[in-house]
Amino acid sequence: MKFLIDFDGTLTNIQSEYQKDYELVVKHMADFGVSAERFKPLFDRAIDEIMQHPTQYGWPDNGRLSAFCDEDVFMHIIAGIMMIHEHVISGDEAYSDIRQALDNAGVSLMDVAESCHQAMSREPLDAFNTPQPEVVSVLRTLLDRDCEIVIASNSGAQRITEKLKFVDLKPVAHEDNPSARFRVRGDARKYALDDVPNPVVFGSRTIDVARSHYAKIIREERPQVIIGDVFSLDLALPIEMARREPMIYGDMQIYLRTRPYTPQWAIDNILNPPDDCPVTARILNHFADLPSLVLRR
Repeated sequence: MKFLIDFDGTLTNIQSEYQKDYELVVKHMADFGVSAERFKPLFDRAIDEIMQHPTQYGWPDNGRLSAFCDEDVFMHIIAGIMMIHEHVISGDEAYSDIRQALDNAGVSLMDVAESCHQAMSREPLDAFNTPQPEVVSVLRTLLDRDCEIVIASNSGAQRITEKLKFVDLKPVAHEDNPSARFRVRGDARKYALDDVPNPVVFGSRTIDVARSHYAKIIREERPQVIIGDVFSLDLALPIEMARREPMIYGDMQIYLRTRPYTPQWAIDNILNPPDDCPVTARILNHFADLPSLVLRR
């Protein structure tokens, strides 16, 4: 049995990484002369605003939204900072001190966000940014059962491989050995939208599944099980592929790895998949439940 598994948020607790990312943003802004007391209320206000309109904000790509801001805490940072950035560049006088501080430093708010995210990604390996113990145990169980595990992530393969080795797992990069039983396919670009949109309605949301780069990975791997924590990025496309080509992908099992930030609409989509979609769709509240759920088709 082959598993295609997301990494960040699915195998790790990104709430801790989010907090580190946020702290770095606050620190950098303070270095530029914008105190935490000034910046934090602006950020909190921006988060409140975007969460009132979650279908309008999120992870942008190719002029459209690839995922919504309520699906993932990192998207909170992306969308929240974009909201403040829009106020700054629009000339809003309430943000004049932020604009002046950034101009003096010769950077934009989006530059700050990107540099902080990169810095967070380079943090020394520890429990806060590596797979959780129950995850490690399950992956070992699956490997012991001769399952094939492919980690498909938007992050780079080298960093993910390092994180897995930190917890005494031994994957290889897909590029080094495409036939290895435990591989990492980094830079999966699940967020990458093609030039021509392909909007599909999933319950209360319309998601663009024009993601040929991710589709290529699914076609090449032909997994029996796909697991992810962000519905738009990880699961919407394979569900639609199974609906369109049931003879090829109809035997797939799809699992939404729930987290405290998982929105109800994503849970509803797993509990109520499209009537004409043959996949088995389940909620995965605890990663330790995976081996027994996979056996119970």
